[in-house]
Amino acid sequence: MDKILSISIASYNVEAYLEECLESFVNSKVMDELEVLVIDDGSSDSSPEIAQWYVDKFPDTFRLIRKENGGHGSTINKGIEVASGKYFKVVDGDDWVNTGNLIRLVEKLKTVDSDIVATNYTWINCETKLPEKRQEDPFRNLEYGHEYQFDEIADRTIIDMHAMAVKTELLREMNEKIDEHTFYVDVEYILFPIPYVKTVLFLEEDVYQYRLGMPGQSMSIKKMQKNLKNHLKVLFRINDYCEKMKDKATPAQMNYMNRIVAQTLVSQMKIYISFPLDRKMKKNIIKLDSYFYHHNRDAYDKVANRAVWLLRRTNYRLYPLAVLAFRNRRNSY
Repeated sequence: MDKILSISIASYNVEAYLEECLESFVNSKVMDELEVLVIDDGSSDSSPEIAQWYVDKFPDTFRLIRKENGGHGSTINKGIEVASGKYFKVVDGDDWVNTGNLIRLVEKLKTVDSDIVATNYTWINCETKLPEKRQEDPFRNLEYGHEYQFDEIADRTIIDMHAMAVKTELLREMNEKIDEHTFYVDVEYILFPIPYVKTVLFLEEDVYQYRLGMPGQSMSIKKMQKNLKNHLKVLFRINDYCEKMKDKATPAQMNYMNRIVAQTLVSQMKIYISFPLDRKMKKNIIKLDSYFYHHNRDAYDKVANRAVWLLRRTNYRLYPLAVLAFRNRRNSY
């Protein structure tokens, strides 16, 4: 039977969480329509054995694909390569889905042909196990269940990776590999398909359950500081992609992509500001901001962050105050 949805599970040393993740796909109402691809990224723990148990028990739904370690981007690339479902969705092995809402999503996917189907998702506190926040604000002014032309909504929302189910053939058509051995490639995954997207549908169900506040999470400040070169690499990769696509993408699509570049630029500047007061970091901020002023003025002008705006307005003289203000956020990005 042809599958409606391929789920690509990024699995690397997640033995403590993988069973909860995979179990959330086990429901007779949906399994015939699902292909769950566990992409094991060279785990050294029992993650592959956990995945294999599900493959053995539910061979028509689960597949285990083992590969050498290549980072999160490599698991997405492999998932796209081998997926057989009409739609494709990425789930991290330490997260899970709301099974009931997944069933509703799959039922909807059987009746639509939108390029992207976007659903809500929920942040779950890893310590309290309670919801922190439901990601609904981006869709607040959009009608659920209505298919939009992408250009209609390009200036009204940005669709995160956790929200996206994308046509698999579209991901292959874009012929663009996600960076491997690199953190923060989520932004590449949400940006690269955009020049090929014509229609998008929004659904109210919160499908993805994102585990927030785990030790060593890549979005913690210490991790962001340690991996700032990775983040900078991704920023320039997506900026180069915008330049590459400027003759193919519509003005609305370019506007959307440059808004993502602007957000990523702000994140990079916040990483620099998160360090203790340092002349080198101030120079990095000025150099980076100047680069975008001269090479991608559209993205530069789309920066909406008040702190960055104040730095620019004062010729970066407020840099020491920005560093002091950031001290209260040392443990969370």
